[in-house]
Amino acid sequence: MPNCRNCGARLTKFDSDLCPVCGIKNPLQGIDSETVEVTSQIDLNQMKEGQKVVRRRKSMIVLFFALGFTGAPFFYIKKAVIGLIWLVANLAIIGGLFALFYFAIHAHIALAVIIPFIVVYAINAIVGSIYNFLPNLKDGEGEFIV
Repeated sequence: MPNCRNCGARLTKFDSDLCPVCGIKNPLQGIDSETVEVTSQIDLNQMKEGQKVVRRRKSMIVLFFALGFTGAPFFYIKKAVIGLIWLVANLAIIGGLFALFYFAIHAHIALAVIIPFIVVYAINAIVGSIYNFLPNLKDGEGEFIV
C-alpha cells in the first residue's frame, strides 16, 4: 500500500483523490504504486554471502541412500549433533552385528561383514523414506526443506 506524500499515512487505492488523514488533494501524485513480481527476480545461482541456502529433499534422500550410515544427510540439513549421534549409532550397530555373526554364530568372515552393512543400509533407507514424507520439515537454521 502506498503512503501519502504529505503526512505519510497509508492509503488504499480508493484514496487517490483525497487523503483521509490530512486532506491534501492527489496524495499519490508522483508515487508509483504498481506491484512487482518478486519471484521472477530471485536467482538462486547468484547467491551472495549471508543469504539462506535452500535445502532440497531430493538431495537429502540421495544422501540417506548413498551415505546414510555416515550421518551425511543430517549434516546436510545442518543438524550436526544428530548427525554425530547417527554416525556413532550406525558404527555401533555394524560393530555389534559383526561381533554377533563372527564370534557368536561363527559365520564366515564375508557374511559377518556383509550382513551388518545390509541391515544398516536398510535402516537408513527406511529412515530416509520416512523423512521424505514428513510435512513441514525444517533444517537446523529453521528454514523449510523443499
